[in-house]
Amino acid sequence: MTDYTDTIRSFIENEMAGPGPKVTLSPSDSLIDKGIVDSLGVQRLIAYLEKEFGVQIADTEIVPEHFETISAVAQFINWKLTAKE
Repeated sequence: MTDYTDTIRSFIENEMAGPGPKVTLSPSDSLIDKGIVDSLGVQRLIAYLEKEFGVQIADTEIVPEHFETISAVAQFINWKLTAKE
């Protein structure tokens, strides 16, 4: 199983954290509680994940537990890629 945590963290920290000082997140930080991911942020993150990893994310898979933390997103992507094989 490949660990995509650093790739996903880099995108979130550099592209989604907003203007201002650089944000550094741990894999277990809540993206929702920190205000990094809201409803529009989830859509932006999904577009990135679909393009970067070549997966399709169904509407039924857009649930908070898949997008709560960087670690959860990485596990979800691993599951999607494994299911795709």
